[in-house]
Amino acid sequence: MTIYLDNMASTPVDPRVAEHHRMAMVRYPGNAHSGEHAFGEDAHRAMEGAADTLLRALGTEAEDVIFTPGASAALWLAVEDIVARTIGRRAHVAATAVEHPALLSALRRAEGEGRLRLTIVDVDETAEPRADALEKALSQGVDLVCTMAANNEVGTISNLVSIGALVRKHGARHLIDASQAAGRIEMSAASTADLVVVSGAKVYGPRRAGALVGELSNHAAKLAHDVFGSPDAPTAVALALAMEIRGAEWQDDERRLAGMRDALQDRLVAAVPDLRVNGALGSRLAGSLHVSTPHLPGEAAVARLWGKVAVSTGAACQSGAPGPSHVLSAMGFPDWVKEGAVRIGVGRFNTEAEIEEAGELISTALGAAKPSRRSA
Repeated sequence: MTIYLDNMASTPVDPRVAEHHRMAMVRYPGNAHSGEHAFGEDAHRAMEGAADTLLRALGTEAEDVIFTPGASAALWLAVEDIVARTIGRRAHVAATAVEHPALLSALRRAEGEGRLRLTIVDVDETAEPRADALEKALSQGVDLVCTMAANNEVGTISNLVSIGALVRKHGARHLIDASQAAGRIEMSAASTADLVVVSGAKVYGPRRAGALVGELSNHAAKLAHDVFGSPDAPTAVALALAMEIRGAEWQDDERRLAGMRDALQDRLVAAVPDLRVNGALGSRLAGSLHVSTPHLPGEAAVARLWGKVAVSTGAACQSGAPGPSHVLSAMGFPDWVKEGAVRIGVGRFNTEAEIEEAGELISTALGAAKPSRRSA
């Protein structure tokens, strides 16, 4: 049986959420936009309840929630929102170099269409935005700043307090991609952001479920309806429950995950010569372990573990894409670190026994080749 350690890509659905989703699909057959009968009204009330639950779980003072078919859709909608707010001129957006590919693609597409100007903010060797680079971008007059609460590859947790203060000082709007962080870390620092994105696939919730929290322009709100169609009440209810459970249980879960992650890391460091652990070791998601080895490419390591341990070389959306990870490139790593990268994500349904077995299997896979000469 394969041990699942790709929880940074997608988490298994919590059985409680799955059952709640199933019941909601039976209970709410109506369209939430159908106000001509009780079924539609029931679905609409369920959507409102889901939004309230989600807002409480995030601890935000925001009042608006747009449920979307995934986090990528929410990120796209945030781009369209800032474009709509700057009528008569191009919007100026600053985004860190390590943002999710879905957001960077949406920004670059809009820039290619002449609808916005994009400034990329450099990061340091841990994937944390450089304060001087962000300050420089903001001094040029930025309408929207895009940052991650936690990086989806190396797990680095951003200093949202200092970033948020800097953004507010310059009067820009702030979009936080909390897809990886929500339900895994304390999120009060994100409460001052204008827009926050969450993902069901990262909180043991429904896969194709996301939300954009915060006030949208009228144009963006209408665009959401035109593009996404009528919202699905059962999925919204399931996402809200997943977030509610995470809000109640994340601290105990994350302490346990950190212990398992550290045990696995210690095993790999001891067993694999020249292994490098990437990211901010003192400030990363509890289940995140990102390593590189000079022995063999990450793809080869993943292939050796096929059918034994499920890990990845980087973001799922980039799977099979040519070239090194844009995150590792932005962090300024040498070629061997980028080429030999393996991303491991420990989740709440993993056990200590699995981690012990995975440590042996991964160590064997990563150390099975003779060290190659490192690239500069």
